[in-house]
Amino acid sequence: MIDWIGATLSWLTGLVLVASGVLKLGTAKTFQVTLSQFGLPQWTWQDRRFAQAFPWCEITLGLALLLLPAPVQLLPAAAILALFVAFLVLVVRVRRRPAPVSCNCFGGLGDDTVDARTVIRNGVLVALAVAALILHRAPASVAADRLAGWCYPLPAVLALAVAGGLVVWRSVATRRERARLIRTLTVQDVDGNHLPITEFQDPPTFLVFFSSGCGGCRAIVEHFRWWPNLLKDGYDIQPVFIGSPRQFEAQAEFAALVDHAWYADRSLAQTMGIPFTPAVVLIEPGHPLGHRVTGGQAAIQELVLKDGWREEVLATAVSDEADQVNEDSTN
Repeated sequence: MIDWIGATLSWLTGLVLVASGVLKLGTAKTFQVTLSQFGLPQWTWQDRRFAQAFPWCEITLGLALLLLPAPVQLLPAAAILALFVAFLVLVVRVRRRPAPVSCNCFGGLGDDTVDARTVIRNGVLVALAVAALILHRAPASVAADRLAGWCYPLPAVLALAVAGGLVVWRSVATRRERARLIRTLTVQDVDGNHLPITEFQDPPTFLVFFSSGCGGCRAIVEHFRWWPNLLKDGYDIQPVFIGSPRQFEAQAEFAALVDHAWYADRSLAQTMGIPFTPAVVLIEPGHPLGHRVTGGQAAIQELVLKDGWREEVLATAVSDEADQVNEDSTN
């Protein structure tokens, strides 16, 4: 009986890592954002290679726990325990912050804000890994000894099958949630009137997001006021303020746009993939929830402004300077 209990605990521990790794495949960009929000060293999230390699490391550790014989199995079991402890420490630290942080757990399957439930869940995983390490029964060896030799790879096959099933389930859930958001997601004008986000598809519209407490936002809002004159042909551009009109009207930088901006909360920004401000997202047919997200003044200008806009700005500045000189001479 102890063999089956130990093998089951090891299988569950390995399954968690295999599933976590499989669910993270193809989500490197989102995973990078999560790493940065968790305050990890810059080398873990500035270069996408770490975000791309980490899921494979999880899968490898999980499969090693499932397939290696008992004596050698202690190595991946100890490594997994250390990893789970590190996860627990991270979520506890993040939980203490005043601002909420998205966990993006299990590749978006548990894309919830870090809260007490997240801490409890990670505590349970640590306890599971401790029990698996103490009993150190190899699932593959137990399956082969107690069932049949051909059952040796069965624990790994079952774990991969469960992970694949979770990927399919996430895909179905994502499509349903996307359809719901397309129907219900709205922004508000200064008077509180709602506008469906889908209304920005025709013409295709760049939504530029600003936050009241964002220094970068205050720095570029003056430039934003002339961006419509240099916009790419066939597109529109709209400012979206994250917060309420009251938060922006007291700041001189934003005052001129308060009556013309749209308003939303941070949950809408996160839904549209806006990890920080200032940032822009393009809404067009086929992408009603937006795509081509980018942030920072230089990147935003490159995305929304037409070719040759710098030369046009320079020519306008020279013309204005010449007009000023002529006016001074006349006076």
